Amino acid sequence: MSFVSSNSFGNSRVRIAVVASALAVAASLLVATPDDADAVKPCRVKTSRHLDSAKHFAGGGVLRRYTARAKGAGHGGYDQSGKVLMATYPKGAFPALINTKIGERKTVGTMAKQQRRRALGAINGDFFVFPDIGGEQNIEMSRGPMVRDGRVIRATSERRRVVGVTRNKQPFGGTFAVRGSIQVAGSRMRIQSVNWHKVKRGGVNIYTSAWSHSTPRPRGRIEWVINSHNKIRAVRSPARNSGELGNAVREGTRVLAFSKSAAEKVRGMRTGTRVRVHMKQSTDSGVKLYTAVGRGLPMIQGGVPAPLGCGAYDHSKAARPRTFVGWDAQHRWRSFTVPGKTFDGIGLRTGGFGLANAANIADSLGMVRAYELDGGGSTTLYTRSRAGKWTRRDLYGVNTSVCACERPMTNGLAFIKR
Repeated sequence: MSFVSSNSFGNSRVRIAVVASALAVAASLLVATPDDADAVKPCRVKTSRHLDSAKHFAGGGVLRRYTARAKGAGHGGYDQSGKVLMATYPKGAFPALINTKIGERKTVGTMAKQQRRRALGAINGDFFVFPDIGGEQNIEMSRGPMVRDGRVIRATSERRRVVGVTRNKQPFGGTFAVRGSIQVAGSRMRIQSVNWHKVKRGGVNIYTSAWSHSTPRPRGRIEWVINSHNKIRAVRSPARNSGELGNAVREGTRVLAFSKSAAEKVRGMRTGTRVRVHMKQSTDSGVKLYTAVGRGLPMIQGGVPAPLGCGAYDHSKAARPRTFVGWDAQHRWRSFTVPGKTFDGIGLRTGGFGLANAANIADSLGMVRAYELDGGGSTTLYTRSRAGKWTRRDLYGVNTSVCACERPMTNGLAFIKR
């Protein structure tokens, strides 16, 4: 089996407490960081671990629980200890996206049971952002792209980092973008985004029914509603149907939203006009994806932990819950979970490991490729028993006397066995 990888580069108090830090982290993670680590010295940290228990779950998967230690102080970090969990999924299993409509949230357990009932296990997915849409700032959605069952749910024409599988179900860790154009009446315009949280300039932005009806949608300067035959069903502009700009997208239609800079090219278009829509996936290696979810930094690359050097992981030296996803030398997908130690008084989870420390522990437990997913209070792991019972596993070693909160998410990964 060959692998495809990149060589280019709760409550209101809780929400207020995390918005600023989440936006800062999300912004830092969006910076194009090369997966290739040849130019830097990897951040090697001495670790040790003790196996506490092992448990089999559906399909032949194995969940191992450890007490681990990492001596990061010698590399500008911290010495840390705590619990970690390594889930090894059977050979042939692969991750599939679970998600809500854009702008909504559900727990990972709920999404997995409703959407991938026969999955072997499930983990949390992408980081999140709080965009300002129409003056409403309390909207949470995934930070990066999403591809579900080969269909683009969310993306931009700018390459962004993702992890997932190709249409041949081979692992992928690289960059992803949407490409294409619309053609109408002799004019051609580039596709700038699909279901993005703002209307990007210079072309057309496509919105679909994957966007929640209960969440405000960015308003184009001009909008066309096109039906399943790609004919313009309605035109919206400041002069025509202005009150409908930003309306929810009905099933069987799409909305083409144009920014102010692009609106001049499409003024005066009539209903009934046919639009040619050409849209395709674009990856750095040229493959097409079946599953994609936005990710953070590479944690292990070619069996090398923290490959970008200690400085690349400085933003997260402190002890935090973590989620990594990747695979081992036997071509099996794995998820690595750092549960943390307790909940504070407002439901945020604390304790765990810094990124470089956690990467070195995951490496010592057999991952040869791993990527960072969301962590902190988003950290979640479920497994399904052979009898079909779903069990939450990410609270191992966590003091739950305050709460055992499960944070609602916008997406995650469920592991499917062929």
